[in-house]
Amino acid sequence: MTKTGRSSIIRYSLLFIFLMLVAAPTPLLAQELKVEATVSENQIFAGEQFILSIEISGASMQDVSLPVLPEIPGTRLLSATPSRSSSISIINGRTTSSMSYSYTLIAREPGTHTIAPVSVEVGGTQHQTQPIQFEILDRGQLSPESGEQLPDIFLEVQLDDERPMTGQQIVASIVLYFKQGMEVTSYQPTSGWRTDGFWKEELENIRQPQAESVILSGVRYRTATLLRYALFPTRSGELSLSEYSMQIGVRTQPARNDPFGSFFGSGTNQRRVSLESAPITLTVQPLPEAPSAFSLNAVGDLRVNRTLSSGEVETGGTLELITTVEGTGNIPLVRKPEYSLPDGIEQYTPQESSHIERRGLTISGSKTFSELLTPRAPGSYQIPAETVAVYHPATRSYRTIELPALYFEAVPGVAASQGLADHQPIRLQPVTGLVSWSTNSEPPFFLTYRFWIVALIPLFVAAVALRRRKITHKLQADKSFARRHFADENARKQLETAKSRVVEGDAREIYNLLHKTITRYISDKLGLPEAGLSDQDTLEALRSRNVEEETVRKTEQILDKCATISYAPAGSPSDFRSDIDKTEALIEELRSKL
Repeated sequence: MTKTGRSSIIRYSLLFIFLMLVAAPTPLLAQELKVEATVSENQIFAGEQFILSIEISGASMQDVSLPVLPEIPGTRLLSATPSRSSSISIINGRTTSSMSYSYTLIAREPGTHTIAPVSVEVGGTQHQTQPIQFEILDRGQLSPESGEQLPDIFLEVQLDDERPMTGQQIVASIVLYFKQGMEVTSYQPTSGWRTDGFWKEELENIRQPQAESVILSGVRYRTATLLRYALFPTRSGELSLSEYSMQIGVRTQPARNDPFGSFFGSGTNQRRVSLESAPITLTVQPLPEAPSAFSLNAVGDLRVNRTLSSGEVETGGTLELITTVEGTGNIPLVRKPEYSLPDGIEQYTPQESSHIERRGLTISGSKTFSELLTPRAPGSYQIPAETVAVYHPATRSYRTIELPALYFEAVPGVAASQGLADHQPIRLQPVTGLVSWSTNSEPPFFLTYRFWIVALIPLFVAAVALRRRKITHKLQADKSFARRHFADENARKQLETAKSRVVEGDAREIYNLLHKTITRYISDKLGLPEAGLSDQDTLEALRSRNVEEETVRKTEQILDKCATISYAPAGSPSDFRSDIDKTEALIEELRSKL
């Protein structure tokens, strides 16, 4: 009989304990295991396929069994055998494995349904997922008689408010819709989106548009916001936004019965399509009557501040009255405040400067008005306090802002003091001594022509310099005068730019330059607003100045052609030169009448 020694018993005991430790799952691994169920869509149309995915992940996954699916109401399982995928990731030396099972189902019965917890056995232990709720929608409205048939891909302009107030910011989003199975590879807006009656500012670009799933008229689409604009209505009433045009690059999978899909290219269809949104008409509400305060046409969360550049100025000198409007709102459309000034002060047309910031979905910044004031007599002056009103669209009410009174002192200037000194009496002393008399046959020098030439030249130079100084000062102080003064030069520069583009053959850019040349020339000559005017407003302004109807008709013809060139054939270089010559002739004709 063989005896078992003490050492053998210990050896077998250690081996048994080791096997038990290896076979039994540790609490740590059990805690790291994760089982999750997801569906590809939470809203599914009746007759549409969707995917149920079961994913198991953890540090160790041994003996993973197939998930046990419960009865899923309202659906039909296409195949009980799922598709499988697995992956392994190592992060900071820690290994994580995952395995995914995907089942394809077809939605059948409309209503709200729930997928009960799915059981998965891992390493002999049962795990369950969380329940999932999903909705199946009825496809009844898709019938040709009652349902709207939408295209495979289309563009839409969406407004966040279709009944804004005058001056209120609204956000216009350019949204693309495309059916499942299509992939958007690129997009490029075309120039010429007409927003007559609106001040338009492009908001921050969306670097990478995110597509979402929606159902329209019973059809599933993917939708993505491509661009966003801030629009500020400049007047009330019914205003229209024209069609927005865009070039879209798309890629689609070929149909299953396409015999060429597997022989040419990569098996996909790539093309560029031209899309155009539908025009939009919206009603703009007028601002309510402001309280007993001056309205700046300011709409938004805006602040107003007023200061003087100095508290003391020499008589005849100038100081600045500076008004600053800042905050979030219609900064570009804010009007200059009108102040009551005391007698004895000359006021010059103010200069305007704006600083615009585009952050997210808002337009913010500041606008500054600088008025030059000149006191004509020494003394103390007071600019009275004022009350201005700013309309706040969030509260639908005006907010009044009190601007306190401002004071400054006008002191006698150096020139005035010198003038008093010049009027002091001069004491004359007699000259004594020998005097010799002589006669001179030549006339006195002050009677010769040389004297008058020498005397008049400085006066002429001084007059020219004074006139030039007055013009320079007026150009700096009077913005309307500056626009009229430089109107011809600006028109000439823009026409030269248009001529340089003829070789490139860029029709849209050429006609945009011609349109801008005419409208800016008329606005500068007549002192019209620099933005927000339609072509019809420009023509009416010409008629109001009694410009001949024949000239107005020529202007209308060229503006109409410039505005509609996006929808016409590109034309030839000779056509471009002909239209540029017509624009030059029109500018010459307008110069003589304005």
